[in-house]
Amino acid sequence: MRVLVIGATGRALYRVGSAALEACLAKSHDVTAFVGNPAKLPPPIQSHPRVRIVKGDATSHASVVEAIRNQDAIIEAAIYGSNSPFGDSDSEKAIRCIINAIKEVQATRPAGATPIRLWLLSEQVLLDIPGGKGRVEGDVIPVHPEYYKSYAFLQPEASDVDWTLLCPGKIEHGEVRVWLYQCR
Repeated sequence: MRVLVIGATGRALYRVGSAALEACLAKSHDVTAFVGNPAKLPPPIQSHPRVRIVKGDATSHASVVEAIRNQDAIIEAAIYGSNSPFGDSDSEKAIRCIINAIKEVQATRPAGATPIRLWLLSEQVLLDIPGGKGRVEGDVIPVHPEYYKSYAFLQPEASDVDWTLLCPGKIEHGEVRVWLYQCR
């Protein structure tokens, strides 16, 4: 399988992108590492025979379209949401860009071709509270408002895209779990 990992260098605290890249390689997938700064990738990844490195911007339509071509699956782990009201992020813009790029690329594929599978990084703020009403964090403390906006966009606008939200926790260094087990 050919997997594009957008944000393959990971995130400072969570390491989702780098963990996803390592998990894909452990499953013998060919990986395209889409990163803003290729120098942040470890040297063994930079020289790995099944890794192609693409420098790009997750909010640039042309950059994302080019990276998506010839991919079977995408893991979006590029942009962390903001801690409102303390800042903002390009998370919502990146999600919209990726969805639109997938639609454009899929439209060029032959009829009956397997659709591109997309896993989107989210955060626990969108998870329901077990046995209760509301969400884990977002309904209590207004953090990461971009995730709510992206989720509201995804439901009607991405109904023709095969997508799933990832809500990972912190991934300690050396603790890479192959959570892409179903990615065959």
